[in-house]
Amino acid sequence: LSVGTTFAGRYHVIEELGRGGMGRVYKVVDSEVKESMALKLLNPAVAADKTTVERFRNELKFARKITHKNICRMYDLNKEKENYYITMEYMPGEDLKSSIRRVGQLSAGKAIFIAKQICEGLVEAHRLGVVHRDLKPQNIMIDKEGNIHILDFGIARSLKAKGITVTGMLIGTPDYMSPEQVEAREIDQRSDIYSLGVILYEMLTGKLPFEGDTPLSIAVKQKTEKPSDPRDLNPKISEDLSRVILRCMAKEKNKRYQKAEHLLTDLENIDKGIPTTDKFLPEIEFKKTTSRKHLIPWVLLFIAMITITGYLFYDKVLRGGTKEQENSDMIAEPIAKKTPVLTPQPGFMEINSVPEGADVYIDNKYEGITPIKHEILPGIYKIRIKKDPDHKEIADEMEVKTGETSLKNYALVAAYFLEVKTIPEGATVSIDGNYKGKTPIKVELPRSTCRLKIEKGNGWSYIDESLTLNPGINSFERSLKRITYSLSIKTYPPEARVSIGGEPIGTTPVKRMDLFGNYNIKIEKEGYETIEEPITVRSDTEKTYDLINLEPEVGKIILKVHPYANVFIDG
Repeated sequence: LSVGTTFAGRYHVIEELGRGGMGRVYKVVDSEVKESMALKLLNPAVAADKTTVERFRNELKFARKITHKNICRMYDLNKEKENYYITMEYMPGEDLKSSIRRVGQLSAGKAIFIAKQICEGLVEAHRLGVVHRDLKPQNIMIDKEGNIHILDFGIARSLKAKGITVTGMLIGTPDYMSPEQVEAREIDQRSDIYSLGVILYEMLTGKLPFEGDTPLSIAVKQKTEKPSDPRDLNPKISEDLSRVILRCMAKEKNKRYQKAEHLLTDLENIDKGIPTTDKFLPEIEFKKTTSRKHLIPWVLLFIAMITITGYLFYDKVLRGGTKEQENSDMIAEPIAKKTPVLTPQPGFMEINSVPEGADVYIDNKYEGITPIKHEILPGIYKIRIKKDPDHKEIADEMEVKTGETSLKNYALVAAYFLEVKTIPEGATVSIDGNYKGKTPIKVELPRSTCRLKIEKGNGWSYIDESLTLNPGINSFERSLKRITYSLSIKTYPPEARVSIGGEPIGTTPVKRMDLFGNYNIKIEKEGYETIEEPITVRSDTEKTYDLINLEPEVGKIILKVHPYANVFIDG
């Protein structure tokens, strides 16, 4: 679109904001509502795919429901002639990628300040069931007040996921893609958490964890290579913060933070130990220092506070002493003799686990991951240690005493889950000879080996296997086959009509190939007795029948006797 033109009869084009694989983004003014907004004009290759456009439409229905201060609002998908376009909230400022390129490494305080806001936006989006799928610094805008806004929600999710590219476009950005995105496997909120881990890594080190000559080579590294410790590039990063980043970037989804709120809690805990002066964002061209017009009200407010404080001091302390003296006869005990209220001195709670990285809940509130050490008031606390889904949960109580450190070390026990699915469903599942239910079913097992038997009754194949399980969820899916045999029927004389279970199958000799179980057969031939009888088919079966004639044939008997004699038949 050309600057100065009007698109779709209502959008006056102000400037081009950017371009990418999906299309170009423009700042426009909507003449209908007199408001600035962003307009993304989709590339013809995307717009030509009706399935993709329909996905856009469906996903935007969900994305529009997200109303949060850290997420840029999505408006609508429309069509102008052959051009599809998306309208969204216009957010002036600088994207995070540009900030990193300009400033380089961010301090821990600044990086956590940004990451916490991204987390808060993800918590709300994931609560509504919307996954971003293309979270990257280019899609994170910093406004003039230093607030963070996530762009393009509901767009990347709409694209097909049949590999790394669709009609030549990347689904997601390889620099920030999770391993499951590279493999085109099922995506959930943990993919966004992986991408946020990469963003944290880049903010704190100034570099991406994986680099390559081509997008494909980077995508392969996301799947196969472990990221280096970010402290190798920036020694100022704390061990706790490094552990958070690497947990976000775990290759296996089950080993990452399972929810954005869990990550947010850990970031907040780390943030408590960082000086406030380290949390201001770097000054950029749209970040203004406090003007003098704002300084005067603050000075006046300070003077007012001093005046009020002086008055209260005089009224409560200087005059108060005189009033107390005057009324001493009426007061049973002087205020000065009241017993002071003592504030309980805290203790410390330290929890370790093998392996590390387990979620810790104290009185049902998530507090972080092991190893963890908290300052806490004296008392008895209920604690839970979870490392889902690979290990069993531990529930315990812990007493904390004043000025002391209460230490607990836990060895987590591996948990084994077996998820069994069959096609068709409803098959009986037995494990080690014990009935467990019908498919689909998920059971927890006490050890890593078991014998699995799946049956669906007569006429179906069955499965009987010995399994060795890995810690966590083990999926076992099988298709059961119908077992059938043949039934051949002959009659003398031939050409008799045959029915099986009330269904005519032909005239003898006849053969049916798809039988198993119990049936009723019927054999008919004009002039002969009808045969009806049950038959069981559990293997290839052949049956031959001699039909009985209802009307015996009339014959002649010729007797010649010499000399002549009397002849008697049947008496």
